[in-house]
Amino acid sequence: MSNAEVKGAGPLSKKIKVVGMGSCGVDYLASVAAYPRPDEKLRTEQLEVQGGGNAANALTAAARLGLKPALVTKIGGDGLGDGIITELQGDGIDTTHVMRAQGHPSPFTYIIVDRAGGTRTCIHTPGATLDPSELTQPAVAAILKDAALVYFDGRLTEAALVLAHAARAARIPVLVEAERLRPNLEALLALADVVVTSAHFPQDWTGEAELGDALLAVASRLPRAHTVITTRGVRGAVMLQRGAAVEGSKITGKAALVDVMAQLEKQLATPSISTDCVSKSGVKVARGSVVHAQGAWELQYSAAHNAAAAAASAQGAAARAAALNADARNTSGYAMGSSSSAAATAVAAPAAGIVATVTLASSAALPKDAVVDTTGAGDSFIGSVVYGLATGMPMNKTLTLASVVAACKCTALGARPGLPQRSQLAADLLSA
Repeated sequence: MSNAEVKGAGPLSKKIKVVGMGSCGVDYLASVAAYPRPDEKLRTEQLEVQGGGNAANALTAAARLGLKPALVTKIGGDGLGDGIITELQGDGIDTTHVMRAQGHPSPFTYIIVDRAGGTRTCIHTPGATLDPSELTQPAVAAILKDAALVYFDGRLTEAALVLAHAARAARIPVLVEAERLRPNLEALLALADVVVTSAHFPQDWTGEAELGDALLAVASRLPRAHTVITTRGVRGAVMLQRGAAVEGSKITGKAALVDVMAQLEKQLATPSISTDCVSKSGVKVARGSVVHAQGAWELQYSAAHNAAAAAASAQGAAARAAALNADARNTSGYAMGSSSSAAATAVAAPAAGIVATVTLASSAALPKDAVVDTTGAGDSFIGSVVYGLATGMPMNKTLTLASVVAACKCTALGARPGLPQRSQLAADLLSA
């Protein structure tokens, strides 16, 4: 591959340590022409076996962007685990705090990549539990030493709460991912400075029918989080910021977040025709655009907001999440307000609205036929946000970087092969 069209970034001037805690395992990826019908047999077009897991993938993205990540997780004491460690270390990830469970298998996931439909279906088999008692005070101190940020992917929540409380006590910024409903996730979210959610999480957690109303409900329930970002797949991402982001800003007006987002959608420009990244397979990626609502807004719910209907919908989403997690008897554990942890007391009651800035970012542009697999696109986005926060990049630039990295990732099968190195990215994408 030639990067002649991209003036790539050089190495970071200093080593910046970040910590990630969460899932790590092995992915078995089967690419098929179309998703099979019940009882149908078909052959794979391509099969890949590679490292996976949200936290491990996101840290791999961050490492290739130049950070020095350390992973906290638990895998098996088996041959798969040996391969996991080797792959992580090959990308420069510190595996000192990856615990090995002797006699237990490592986590693994079967992933069916549907080429025709552009979807991927994941069937996960977890490994041994990481008990909170395994995070001793000396271990926690060693994990957090010199860390610029701690990221949690929402798994291993009971143990994650131990590390999150310690990070807050040490005034280390905390980023929490909310991919889907999980037990104790609410308590972890309550400790976050920054929250990044999947496209469907806000509506699942709050039951709101409109994404704008759901995002407003998420932000109002998490008063500690100064930034809430929701990814929207090919439609890019939306971000709310408050606290320092709105201090000194004139309040432009009062409006439903749904309406503000709709107006910003109209302002999003066509992606640039520049080449901002070249994938290993030679695919050219162009950055998207970012637009802001002028000033800070007093954001409210839309006219369609119905609290009773939202509560019922949220209960339904909790039941589905519990069933998908083979935990159908614990539906209440997945619902909002379910956590008994003291940390969850920081989750506020629903508010009529908040004052915040609103930003929309489009996805990066690449040829449609260049998209091979979306597995791990969200992880690559979060790894880029980790980079932006750790290096002090403005958040609008961070969103631009994240969209380019996510697009580049999609040019290869699996979560990691398509992740770009710094040298594949335009230098200005990585500068603060």
